[in-house]
Amino acid sequence: MTSPPRARHPANKRMHGGRGRLACVMAASLLAAAFAVPARADFKVKQPDAEPGEVELETVGSYGQSGRAEHDNEQSFVHEIEYGFNNFWRSGLEFETGRAPGPGNHLKLDQITWENWLVFGERGQYWLDPALFVEYGHTTIAQTPDEITFGPLLRKEVGPTINTVNLFLTKEVGQFAGTGRMSFSYAWETRIATGGIIEPGVQAYGAPGPIGHFAPISEQDHRIGPQVFGVIHELGPGTLKFNGGFLFGLTPSTSRHTLRWQAEYEIHF
Repeated sequence: MTSPPRARHPANKRMHGGRGRLACVMAASLLAAAFAVPARADFKVKQPDAEPGEVELETVGSYGQSGRAEHDNEQSFVHEIEYGFNNFWRSGLEFETGRAPGPGNHLKLDQITWENWLVFGERGQYWLDPALFVEYGHTTIAQTPDEITFGPLLRKEVGPTINTVNLFLTKEVGQFAGTGRMSFSYAWETRIATGGIIEPGVQAYGAPGPIGHFAPISEQDHRIGPQVFGVIHELGPGTLKFNGGFLFGLTPSTSRHTLRWQAEYEIHF
C-alpha cells in the first residue's frame, strides 16, 4: 500500500541468490496463511500515500489464541481492492470477515467498507508525511450499527527507521447505534530500512475504548510484537509487498498470541 521509498532507502529491483529465494518463500508463506486462516482488518498500519493510476489487491489477516476459552480462536479475513485516482486521493472497497473470540462463535462476513485516503503533499515534502483517513463501514449483520472511522495517518523517517502512526476515532451510526460516544484506537509501526529484500520492524495496536470513558486497563486491548517486511519487484506486471509477524497481548482481555499477515499486489496503469 505504501509508495516506493525515496532514493535514500535503495530497493533491490531484482532478486538473486539466497536472498531472493528467501523472499519468495516468505511471501508464499504469508499468502498461503492469508487464504488458509481468516483475518482481522484492524491489524494493519495504513500508510499516508496515494499513487496515481495504481491498483492494489490486498489481503490482511490474523489468528489469536490465549489459552483461555473466552479469548481463544479470534479470527478475521479481509480482502480489499484500492485505486489511486491522483496523488491526493486513494479509495478502496473492503470485505471484512471475522470471528469473535470465545466458544460458540462462527466466522461471518460482518462489514463492507468504503475507505478513503486524502494525502497532503509528496513523501518527504514536510517535516512528517500527513494524510487523513476516512471510512464508512456498512454492517451485514442484522440489528448492528454501521460505523464511521476517521483520523490522521502520520509518518516520520528518523535515520534508518520509518515510523508510522494511525490515530482513529470510530462512531456508530444508524438505527442500532449505541450511546453516540466515539471510540479511540491506534496503530503504530517502526520499520528499519536496510535496503534489502527483507527488513525488520515492530508494530503495536490498541483500543482503549470510548473517548472520556476508557475501559479499565485490564479490559482494554493492547498488543505489540516483531514483524518482517518484504518486497518483490517485477513479479509479473506488478510488485508484491508483504509483512507479517506475531503480536503479544499486554492485558488480560487480549489474546495472548496473535499471528498477523498482510500481502498486497500493486499494478500501475
